[in-house]
Amino acid sequence: MRVTTVSGMRTSLTQMIGVDSLLSAETDASTRSFNRFGRLAWDRTAWPFVSRLTQIIPDLRVRSIDVGSGGSSYTSAPTVTVAGAATATATINSDGEVNGIAVTANGTGYVSAPAVSFSGGSGSGATATANMLSYLDFGTTISEVFRVTDKDPYGGSNFSDIAFRNIYVTGSSDYGEAILPNRSSTSPVWVHYRIPFPSYGGSATDYPWVFSEYAIIGAYSDWLTADGQTEKAQVALQQAEQILQVELDKLERQEGQSQPILIETYGTTIASPA
Repeated sequence: MRVTTVSGMRTSLTQMIGVDSLLSAETDASTRSFNRFGRLAWDRTAWPFVSRLTQIIPDLRVRSIDVGSGGSSYTSAPTVTVAGAATATATINSDGEVNGIAVTANGTGYVSAPAVSFSGGSGSGATATANMLSYLDFGTTISEVFRVTDKDPYGGSNFSDIAFRNIYVTGSSDYGEAILPNRSSTSPVWVHYRIPFPSYGGSATDYPWVFSEYAIIGAYSDWLTADGQTEKAQVALQQAEQILQVELDKLERQEGQSQPILIETYGTTIASPA
């Protein structure tokens, strides 16, 4: 990836403004503007230098627990024990039977469905089965997921798209997680995703060159707005957008890097032609 320096971008901005140098507060504001517009451009599409195609092993977790037999003679809800790290709570009905189980923690690191057992409650005979789902934890390396396949999509035509749904679970990383519906396997999958935007400091030397002109003009529009020149600021903002559109045109139309549209019907995910 071709890069440039934030200090060089700031010099260009200073020249556009028509001053010899920026005040300290203006310098900080310019860095913020470069990051703001850089982030907007970063998230606009799946730029090759911000996207990764990596094989990832899903984390198999307990999603739900189904009651097989409610047992009998329970006077209070029995304690549910799930092998591994998952936890759950049972409820009973007026007939003294276990009629439901709520999973309170999905656990992690399973390779198959864990055993579920009951104790206490003065009754007996209740049975249950754990239902599993595969999870993708974004950690701090995945910002957005574009596509999930069972095999390397660049390695041949014999691959299938895997449906995914983004979720957020309390206690997970700020970047979130995704579940793979109707899939309960630790078999590796191929994930096409975008890496998180890295904020660039005032002395950064690795700012994406492809975004630099867009960010400079965008920062100039911010400066004009702060100076009360709102009409000129809008014109500058339109110019910035036109600059970015040229780069998007190179990627999506000239180079043909558009992402196939996925259509999911009755649990089947099909990729349309690119």
